[in-house]
Amino acid sequence: MPIRIARLLSPMAVGLALLSSALPSTAAPQAAPPAAPPAAPKTAPLDADALFRQAGTTGTIVIHDLRRDRVLTYNAARAATPYSPASTFKIMNSLIGLDSGAVADIDHDKLPWDGKVWLVGGKAVLPEACNADVPLRVAFPNSCVPAYQALARRVGSKAYQRYLTASHYGNADSSGPVDRFWLNGRLQISAYQQIDFLKGLVQRTLPFSPAAFDGVDRLTVIERTAGYTLHGKTGWADSAQPAVGWLVGWVERGGDNYLFALNLDLLKPEHAKARMEIARAALRQAGALPD
Repeated sequence: MPIRIARLLSPMAVGLALLSSALPSTAAPQAAPPAAPPAAPKTAPLDADALFRQAGTTGTIVIHDLRRDRVLTYNAARAATPYSPASTFKIMNSLIGLDSGAVADIDHDKLPWDGKVWLVGGKAVLPEACNADVPLRVAFPNSCVPAYQALARRVGSKAYQRYLTASHYGNADSSGPVDRFWLNGRLQISAYQQIDFLKGLVQRTLPFSPAAFDGVDRLTVIERTAGYTLHGKTGWADSAQPAVGWLVGWVERGGDNYLFALNLDLLKPEHAKARMEIARAALRQAGALPD
């Protein structure tokens, strides 16, 4: 009897085995291997020592050639050092204002003046144009602090913190008075971090609307020629000692984009002008501007 049962079971076992092999596997699928991290950009030193020495100050400049993914740096240690963004924050502030609806557009929606002339050391330091209700088109190139403070009060602290965190802007610290955190040293950003922010701006990967990007693209134009367009914004961080001067922006030339971030010690009044002179010379060296 056991032999007969074994003979009956043997073909049955074979059939079950064949059926099992034909059914899809219920085992958990193997996870795909993790994607390789993006390659780090190629880095190289930038020969700008003579430019800063000739100006009689110290500083740093970083240039990122986006298409070739090449980063040129002078004074890497300082490029990694954070400072208050001062008026370079007007780039980010304009994006936030336009995206949030705190300001409707760059030409018609005027930001109110509080009637107080902006003083530093008891002296008026802003252009006369700032002593009025002004749209972003006027407030941005003239660095009208009162206009952007009015914008900040419209935006509010919670919205700022959300935007700064989502954009990974510097240390993303918006604590303190909502209309002063980018001036008083709470918010800080390094030259390298400025480059990261500008990359997101130019490539439009930051969390802002197309209309906000378009508005800021128009606001930031310093010079437009047949061969290139220079975008940028200066800043004067007097919360540091010595005060730190910024110039950040990008150059569009043909199909190429060159991001740049410069800061230097403002030891004398002439150093304000030196920001643009040094930046232009370094950008020519990198091939971003014609000789």
